[in-house]
Amino acid sequence: METDTKENKLFIRHPAVKTTIKRLIVGEYVQENDFSPNYLLTKDDQKIYRLNIMAIIVNKESQGSITNILVEDGTEKIIIRSFEENKNIDGLQIGNVILVIGKLRIYNQEKYISPEIIKKIDISWLKLRLLELDEFKKLKSKDMINIIKEEKNGEKDKENKINENSKILIKETIKLQEKNDMIFEKKIEKKTKEENQQNIEEDIIEENIEIDKLLPVQKLSKLISELDKGNGVPIEEIIEVSPLEKTEELLEKMLENGDIFQNMPGKVKVL
Repeated sequence: METDTKENKLFIRHPAVKTTIKRLIVGEYVQENDFSPNYLLTKDDQKIYRLNIMAIIVNKESQGSITNILVEDGTEKIIIRSFEENKNIDGLQIGNVILVIGKLRIYNQEKYISPEIIKKIDISWLKLRLLELDEFKKLKSKDMINIIKEEKNGEKDKENKINENSKILIKETIKLQEKNDMIFEKKIEKKTKEENQQNIEEDIIEENIEIDKLLPVQKLSKLISELDKGNGVPIEEIIEVSPLEKTEELLEKMLENGDIFQNMPGKVKVL
């Protein structure tokens, strides 16, 4: 009976919480035991197991099947890290506005997002998100102006690639701050519109869940190959970065079946 309870806990699907990147950066990442998922504890004591952000891509780098995407939403920046090839991710470019549903991870003291769904969206959705979250309303105009200055002082080639989306976002945020009272009144009138937007976001999520064609063992083998620099990969590192559930059990089965082997204590390689 106790085993059934533990198994049920493992398969609880927590809702994706709308948040800003800053809340993710300043919050505390809490690592639980084997039977409870890790989560982010925000400064206001909210537990975030799964997150929902909208942001602008400011940089993108790929190495094999691993892709790192740097995004910002006007409050902070964070890396989105994918360990598998994905057509949606391959088609994204610097300057695109995206919706991301996923989980927060940490590796070498650096927080990053492991995406479940990543989708290019129109900047209008980001403007509406500005109305929804209090963190955006608390931003001061001078803070946003500093962001503009930092971007202008950066490398010119990168600034050109970011296109007009970042500037539009900043201008819109400043306008929202200056008209804060008006926004609260309009927010009440737009309650129906916000409910419709929630439905549309859920539709986006449902439409973009792709069936994974690779078996868990194949996915884990591919990940180990990508991480292996020649001397094998530490088992702890594999468990930390793997997006799969029950990675430790999969590794044990792979060792038993001869899919991988321990080339030295605590490290494995693919045959």
